Amino acid sequence: MMFQSFDSPADPSAGPARLAALRALMVQEGLDALLVPRADRFQGEYVAPCDERLAWLTGFTGSAGFCAVTAGEAGVFVDGRYRVQVRAQIAPVFTPVDWPETKLADWLRPRLDRGATVGFDPWLHAVEEIESLRKALDHGGIRLRPTPDNLIDRLWTDRPPPLPRPSCPIPTRWPANPRSRSGPVSPQPCRRRTRRPRW
Repeated sequence: MMFQSFDSPADPSAGPARLAALRALMVQEGLDALLVPRADRFQGEYVAPCDERLAWLTGFTGSAGFCAVTAGEAGVFVDGRYRVQVRAQIAPVFTPVDWPETKLADWLRPRLDRGATVGFDPWLHAVEEIESLRKALDHGGIRLRPTPDNLIDRLWTDRPPPLPRPSCPIPTRWPANPRSRSGPVSPQPCRRRTRRPRW
């Protein structure tokens, strides 16, 4: 029999105080719910320590997941790879949610009143994810609203600094298109890249 193994450097005991502080900030911002994904603005699988907002809030350190915080509940959505891990790492104030079996919109609707507002950091979500969620919540009269900054970052006082990303100058002797040495190349139409929404 195979057992899931993982390192657990997170401290679940910090979760309740951080969640309470986040909820107080949500009230100040007029938000009834907030989305906290494990993501950065590049939408890659690996994120820098300064972007580990989900781990900071919940204690969950898996490589995929997100949290939906309302006034009464905070669900941590994870897929089958992390269902043992999430229960070991989060405090009882957080609720593990099996994803994708449970859709985010289906989880939010019964927990929010009509006219409620769900906040999200627009830098951390793909456009198609937000549009998909917006359509799913329209039926319940729930609206999405981008936040002017990241609420977690306001609370994370010892947040690590962003990693330096030095620029790499390209020598002018390199052509923009290597094939251009042999003559002009007919332009090809751009195809929009599609990706499956997180929720």
